[in-house]
Amino acid sequence: MRNVRTAVFVLIFANLVFMAWAHWIDVPVETPVNPVDARLPRLVLASEAPARASAAPAAAKPAVHEAASSPSETSAPTMTPAARHCVSVGPFNDLAQETHAASLLQERGFTPQQRTEDGDVRDGYWVYVGGIKNAADETRVLRTLQDAGISDAHAMASADDGRRISVGLFTERPRAERRARVVEHLGFSPDIVERRRPGTLYWLDLDLGTSDTPVSTDGLAPADQGGARIQARACP
Repeated sequence: MRNVRTAVFVLIFANLVFMAWAHWIDVPVETPVNPVDARLPRLVLASEAPARASAAPAAAKPAVHEAASSPSETSAPTMTPAARHCVSVGPFNDLAQETHAASLLQERGFTPQQRTEDGDVRDGYWVYVGGIKNAADETRVLRTLQDAGISDAHAMASADDGRRISVGLFTERPRAERRARVVEHLGFSPDIVERRRPGTLYWLDLDLGTSDTPVSTDGLAPADQGGARIQARACP
């Protein structure tokens, strides 16, 4: 019985000693806080997610606004469209010449569009002998021409460059050139000039798209017009 009592006292003493050691001696040391860790986001439990999610949109709005405020940084560069080209071919003295040229241009792959404008229309070709100094020379030249069979030769009014004798009016240049050669064989130096009058000129406009290939005017002038000046220029 005495031994049991002693054992009980020993156990009680041991418990008291352990409690005293746990409270006053074995105190846990607090770990110092790292300043870097203090700035890290805190882990959120799943149970806390609904409460924090309600505040998330308000915090996210500035970021969305910032991204939308600078569309130029992400937009694709704008391409400048290529310039289109239009060429006008002409002028043509009448509708028949314009129709002939339009047919040739269509054969070459173009789609001509007719356009008209007011201007000086060619009204034939005049052949004359000029530079005659006085009335005696005029009479001599006129007699020589008439004797050679040029019955339509006649004297014109005096001009600044002297007297002139007309030797024919022609609608086609080749015929005017033939008359000029006959007059040359008689020993004179004839001139050929175009007669013009106000009228309507015809043009053909060609839409070339973005191509800048030159347009040839070869063959567009009628063969009987000889030196007719057909040109290709930018559309007005």
